[in-house]
Amino acid sequence: MNAPIPLKEFAALVGTSPEQVEQWRREGLLDPAGLGRFDELDLVRWLAIHSHEARGYRSDQLAAAIGAGEVHPFMGEFLFPSARTLTLDEAAERAGVETEMVRELRTALGLSRDGGVAETWLAQLEAFKTMQAAGLPWEAVLEGARVYGDALRRLAETEVRLVHVHVHERLSASGMAEDEVLRQLGVIEEAVVPLLDGIVRAVHHEHLLQASIEDAYLHLPSSELPAERGSVETTIVFLDLESFTELTHTKGDERAMETLTRLEEVVRPLALGHEGKLVKQIGDGVMLAFRRPHEAVAFARQALDAVAADPDIPPLHVGIHAGPAIHRAGDYIGSTVNVASRVTGASSAGEILLTDAVASALTDATTEPVGVRMLRGAAQPVRLFRVVMRKERRDPVCSAIVVDPPAAQLRHDGEDLWFCSQACLRRFLEGLDASAAVA
Repeated sequence: MNAPIPLKEFAALVGTSPEQVEQWRREGLLDPAGLGRFDELDLVRWLAIHSHEARGYRSDQLAAAIGAGEVHPFMGEFLFPSARTLTLDEAAERAGVETEMVRELRTALGLSRDGGVAETWLAQLEAFKTMQAAGLPWEAVLEGARVYGDALRRLAETEVRLVHVHVHERLSASGMAEDEVLRQLGVIEEAVVPLLDGIVRAVHHEHLLQASIEDAYLHLPSSELPAERGSVETTIVFLDLESFTELTHTKGDERAMETLTRLEEVVRPLALGHEGKLVKQIGDGVMLAFRRPHEAVAFARQALDAVAADPDIPPLHVGIHAGPAIHRAGDYIGSTVNVASRVTGASSAGEILLTDAVASALTDATTEPVGVRMLRGAAQPVRLFRVVMRKERRDPVCSAIVVDPPAAQLRHDGEDLWFCSQACLRRFLEGLDASAAVA
């Protein structure tokens, strides 16, 4: 439990008088459990009071409306709970489990609180018990809980920060009065937050379907059991930005983050187009995983072409390696990942370096050997290959750089022409028809 906040300190934090704070406490809008102290949750309750005041509610009216169930403040189930709070021991006894199990589970989820748990959380304990009864080992339950907790924590933090940065800060900077800002924030909370649970469920199920497809490949009769439990065959790609540290120093952290965001925006759709996924951002670059080596190389070609056409993104170093990796908690770990990272470090800006494991699996990519390197952390020297990049192709109509594969292609006067769109191809053909008519 966070340390109690003294009355005068709390009043100073929220910019009001101790008498006003005491009034809110008497009305049940602060310290609703009657513990005789203020804490961090009371800061959120104060925001709810302030937000509803901006919409015309007096504090006594707000307290009455909440009590009657006519008003449901943002996160009201935690701020003004109707169900009582249980200690961990009480929750464990009610659910028929050990107290240590409840503590381990909530810690894994990132929800550990000495203050206990809401009575409504008993249903979640029953759900985890059912998972165990169905045959899922406790270590697997905790591993899944850690992933769920971390992912949902990041989601919640992102939701709140997006509203604060893109709504609160923007409206305040425009000169809007704070009461009106809070009123608009309240409208957003009431309109958007109830929709999020449905969105999370829908997106989760689509990703669950994709993960099930990948798992189906592991159950094919031709599939071999992995050498290590949890190991999968994968192709790992690292993309690192050239001179990122210099960019941070010269342009500032915000510009550097904008560059990383722009890189993700460029590579994410390209990866999806080649049955790949962006695993995570690491410092000055990103890590991706693909099912097959040729898809990874095709993606890397397109990524370099796209970055070359974007003046806001520095050149990329690219390294690719294929092999077994342990997939755990949404991440890939092991020597295959480590080698791919080292290969990336050995590449020059604008260059795609591959290990022999990747190059030998390609049938349609042009590569050339660059020799054997002793990479840091590798037990054996590694034979490396370079992807020979095609020369830059531009649309003959609009002069835009065209990435592979082109939207349209035409052979004309012995030359292969690439077009960025069907519209440009039509304009080119219309020009040919016009020239023929004049002749």
